[in-house]
Amino acid sequence: MILIYPERLSSVTADSESGSFPATNLEDDKPKKKWQSGGTNVATLTATVAGDSDQVALINTNAISAVITVKLAGITQETFNIDLTSPHSHTRLWQTYTVQAAVHTIEIQLTAAAGNAVYAGVLKIGKGVVVADPKYGVKESRRDFSIVKELNNGAYYIRQRDSVREFSLSFTDDRATDFYNFTAVMDHYGPRPVAILMAENVDSDPHEWAIFGHVLNPFSGSHDHLSHSSISFTITEAV
Repeated sequence: MILIYPERLSSVTADSESGSFPATNLEDDKPKKKWQSGGTNVATLTATVAGDSDQVALINTNAISAVITVKLAGITQETFNIDLTSPHSHTRLWQTYTVQAAVHTIEIQLTAAAGNAVYAGVLKIGKGVVVADPKYGVKESRRDFSIVKELNNGAYYIRQRDSVREFSLSFTDDRATDFYNFTAVMDHYGPRPVAILMAENVDSDPHEWAIFGHVLNPFSGSHDHLSHSSISFTITEAV
């Protein structure tokens, strides 16, 4: 499992943007407050990132593919070609890259389906705090923010709103380091959303397990091993 902390994105620009949906919208914590191109289905984001960073998460995008290029002093260090339609379609991406010690840039070329203006909601780049993958038995459910009220005649008033993913999981890791590293991340973010790759070693589709969400209730820990502790928490996808 990887958590982005601290975040080290300094700024982000786009080679195409709508006046109503600027690239600066990518820097907040609201996935629905998006950046959108000026109408093209292909556009490139350019992020300036402080040193000691190695993780990229992009949330709420309609892109079907992406090319991520890491540059240091204008020289390409790595390039990643990402398919967001196979084996499942995703609205998010996660990429680990080789840690860069100095200020660097990350270019993200996004391609949406033909005829669609490409967009994205949140961009998070920073250092990856690595802890153990969750134990088997991760629970995934939906949290529905719709309003449902029963009327006098037995019918229902329904105002449909967002339905998001919610995961309940636990993991066991070294108490002296990883338990307290995880604690530091949770203390920093509190109920604010955090970018987490929940399982990096389960399968070859990391985007399946990427989530930008709130840990609304404090996690709980159990020190039931000599040098290891178990941690349980629930994370609710941000909207």
